Amino acid sequence: MRRVFFAIALLAVASAGISASFAAVHHAKTLTFAERFAPALELMAKQ
Repeated sequence: MRRVFFAIALLAVASAGISASFAAVHHAKTLTFAERFAPALELMAKQ
């Protein structure tokens, strides 16, 4: 019985992590190159 609860909890955590990673990938694709790298480009220009 303990194994069943552990397996259910593990599946719940795994599915939450997978859905979060898909959401992050979807959000990352909507950014343009300038939006994604603007802070780094500003730091490079100051040097």
